[in-house]
Amino acid sequence: MPQSRYHLLLAAAVMLFFGRGLRAQSIGISGIVTDSAGTPISGAGLRLENAGLTATTGADGRFSLATGTAIHSARPQEAMAVIREGSLFLSLPEKSDITITAYGLRGNAVSSIRRRLEAGSHSVQPPGIGSGVCFYRIASETYEIVVRAVSIEGALRSASANPGSSAPQSLLAKSAASAAALYDIVSAAKSGFQKAYVSVTASDASDLKIKMIKEGAPKFSYFVTSMKAMQSLSGSQNGFGGDFRFGETGPGAGLRGADKICAAIAERSMPGASVKGWRAFLSVTADTYGKKVNAIDRIGEGPWYDRLGRVMAPTRADLLFTRPRNGDPIIQVDLPNEDGIPNHRPDPTQPIVDNHHTVTGSDSTGKLKSTTSTCKDWTTSDGSSVNGKPSCGFSWPRSASAVGGNKTGQNWISTWDAPGCAAGFEIVDAGVAPPGSIIIGGGGGYGGFYCFALNP
Repeated sequence: MPQSRYHLLLAAAVMLFFGRGLRAQSIGISGIVTDSAGTPISGAGLRLENAGLTATTGADGRFSLATGTAIHSARPQEAMAVIREGSLFLSLPEKSDITITAYGLRGNAVSSIRRRLEAGSHSVQPPGIGSGVCFYRIASETYEIVVRAVSIEGALRSASANPGSSAPQSLLAKSAASAAALYDIVSAAKSGFQKAYVSVTASDASDLKIKMIKEGAPKFSYFVTSMKAMQSLSGSQNGFGGDFRFGETGPGAGLRGADKICAAIAERSMPGASVKGWRAFLSVTADTYGKKVNAIDRIGEGPWYDRLGRVMAPTRADLLFTRPRNGDPIIQVDLPNEDGIPNHRPDPTQPIVDNHHTVTGSDSTGKLKSTTSTCKDWTTSDGSSVNGKPSCGFSWPRSASAVGGNKTGQNWISTWDAPGCAAGFEIVDAGVAPPGSIIIGGGGGYGGFYCFALNP
């Protein structure tokens, strides 16, 4: 098979050397920082948040965040592996019989080869995979190395090997997926500008464009995703259902995709606002790195403003009430969508609608409610009972005049569970969802969620 068929991009490597851990990444991220008019910004500070790399833009606004994993830098008593340009480079401390096995994302072994190699550096053609993601395990009697790789051509062989299997991931796939995930955030900071955030899902992004918003620009850092926006972005009248991946793949895709949906909707409403660091107010059992995430912990400290500049809540503590406190009283009663319009009546020319069910996957404190409250971490629109019932809050209370106390039908974070994860909406008041309903909007909703930005 031609080497180009298996042209691999290094995402990350997880190395376990005689019981010790070391993380190595080969990163080459570059681009340009400009203001909203396209004028380059010099002296802006860049940071790759998870990897910790930093850089400063030059006079032309350009930057480079780069690091390499050089095989010759390995210490004599440590084994090292990295993938470059379709080949697996190994540095071995001793003569070894090694087995190189390719695993799919489900943890199933796809193919393997065996080699007896002398101590020193080697270039090995790894077992072939198709397009997508896999993990290579390099093992001998004394060490084990797991490398995550991405192929850009062909089709994953594991996809044709029992693709419908519901077997849980092996420990190998789980540990490798959580430790070697393709995900990071580039932040840009410059005096006189709001901090900007851009997500990256490749280790070699070479043309990143970051537009920064000047301080003093209109405030906008909170909204409920409108039904109109969810229909438009999903390409379906029924919306996304419980699947918010929005083009993302791999571990944590549902949460990352939901963040992208927030950014896309914000950009539509206010051009340039997508770089504010938008976060979907959603809890999950496992994010990109395999960790549980509580919605309340991922949205910053506030304050948050709606599209019209009204305060939704000044601090995170103000959110932890039946209705948000110390903000604009109109927003407290009826949380607005991305255009600053009360979600109870998104079209002012039409009557009010029954659309207050807003998914969060959370309990009333903003923490993960249960393992069955997130539509498999926002990755499925299958309404069957095995996928659970997503937890919902009410963007407007059942009784618009009763906003105090902890009464039924009022909590903006957690009030009830939707019937299922299937795409669909019910926005005409008919009481509870009908028997047998499996849609995320059953009983008064459409599968919308809340979006918060890290910058006001």
